[in-house]
Amino acid sequence: MGAQQREYRQRSRSVQSTQKITRAMELIAASRVVKARQRVAETTPYANAITRAVSAVATHTDDIDHPLVTERENPRRAAMLVITSDRGLAGAYSASVLKRSEQLRELLTDQGLEVVPYLTGRKAESFYRFRGRDFAHSWSGFSDAPTPEVAAEIAST
Repeated sequence: MGAQQREYRQRSRSVQSTQKITRAMELIAASRVVKARQRVAETTPYANAITRAVSAVATHTDDIDHPLVTERENPRRAAMLVITSDRGLAGAYSASVLKRSEQLRELLTDQGLEVVPYLTGRKAESFYRFRGRDFAHSWSGFSDAPTPEVAAEIAST
């Protein structure tokens, strides 16, 4: 009889310990979300400036001959940048991104284009490797604290 009570107490302590760990993980995740939202809010002026600049260039494309504003005739390939997280604490974000990328890949393939995927994040890499699919290039290990240098490397590639 005493052994059963000891097992129950031990199990109860184990469950309580697991609850404490889970709660700590929730608090850490919540603080990271707040920090990420702050970083997004800080980038809003830059995003607005880029949007204005691109709009200005797009409205005056008649006299500009640049690859970014010139539409190619009969394109054969389309690049697709898939941005996922490195770890699984992002909720359904990575799964949603991968689902949408698959839809885009099908749409481009149906239009007769060869899709060339570029991947960021370990989730995208593992998704493509598990399915035995090729990709042009991948970057990972920086999603917690992305830097302008990494963004420049991705953009130049």
